Amino acid sequence: MPSRFIASSPRAAILAVFTSFGAAVGALAGSMPSIMRNAGIDAETMGLGLTMSTLMTVSAMSLGGQVARFASNRAVLLAVFPAFGLFLFAYLTAQSPLWFYMAIIPMGVCFGLTDLFMNAEAVAIEHDMRRPVFTAFHGSVSAGVAAAAIASSFISTLLGTWATGLLVIALFALAWNMVWRGIPTRALAKRKTAEGRSTLRIKTPLVLLGISAGLIIAAETAALLWSAKLLDEQAPALAAVAGLGAAFYGVCNAAVRFPGDRLRSYFGDMPLMIGSLVVSIGGFAALGFTKNFAASVAAFAAVGLGTALLIPCIFAMAANFSPENRAGGLSFVSLLTAAPRTLAPWFFGLVAAGFGTSAAFSLVALGLVAALVLIITLKHTGKHA
Repeated sequence: MPSRFIASSPRAAILAVFTSFGAAVGALAGSMPSIMRNAGIDAETMGLGLTMSTLMTVSAMSLGGQVARFASNRAVLLAVFPAFGLFLFAYLTAQSPLWFYMAIIPMGVCFGLTDLFMNAEAVAIEHDMRRPVFTAFHGSVSAGVAAAAIASSFISTLLGTWATGLLVIALFALAWNMVWRGIPTRALAKRKTAEGRSTLRIKTPLVLLGISAGLIIAAETAALLWSAKLLDEQAPALAAVAGLGAAFYGVCNAAVRFPGDRLRSYFGDMPLMIGSLVVSIGGFAALGFTKNFAASVAAFAAVGLGTALLIPCIFAMAANFSPENRAGGLSFVSLLTAAPRTLAPWFFGLVAAGFGTSAAFSLVALGLVAALVLIITLKHTGKHA
């Protein structure tokens, strides 16, 4: 009976979704060296595939508002998860560049729809509970990344990427069952009317936050998806534990995210962001210069600590800058992230193929320096919350 009660809890169900989402990311990160070898692709091809997939992710998220008019959060998650598992397994077992592209591109759509609707349901659950729990949901993503990253690199090396795919599909099946039993069917989003037309006014702070968010998400993506490749290059004999970079990133990310709401209350969003960016820049700079396996793992841990609360802080500030239309503010900021997060994987792969993965990580540090300048500029406007 206790297991039935847990499976019927909306909070437990959405936690399972967030965790399985993180496990999917961790599996991609930890298995990347094996996937590239099996499919016969280089870093540039991988970067191009990730760019195309990210473009589909952003496109799916931008169309999510239209989807919400016709399907509830529960319905979308139940529909997307089986397709997500199928394309993820196809990606992990790709044996040629064509197979790789045919899997990674539609998988981007699944990532985007899952990301959007699991967060929408999480917001609804937080509203129902009347207390802050949102950051903890994101902590479960980080925990899923950490566990799956190290497990996938080990399993993919010893058994094959197909075994990693089956493990993640099992987690997806559990989450799907919990969503089926625990998530209610909520009212559909309403169409805009003349009276409900957006009142959002585009403000300079929102532009600064949006560009910063794009640079930060691009950095997070690089840390997660290319960590195993870097460690595999530095110590090929330790390929079975190449997922340690993403694992330490995820553990440190989760360690900060679970108490994240208390940290934001104590320090404030702006000081917390500036300090976090300094730590992140130091971590990525270390990745660009060190050739030592252990030092790189420690650097990924620093990056995990530094990036943990940056996006939650940005979204909170964006909502505060547009109190007349909080949803519109968040949507505008998300739209501005499209260019950096879409082009960055291709550019990272291009640099990694030509100059090495370490050099590509050093450029990520420069991108975060630009984000830091934007945030400090925002601070000096005197308008931050």
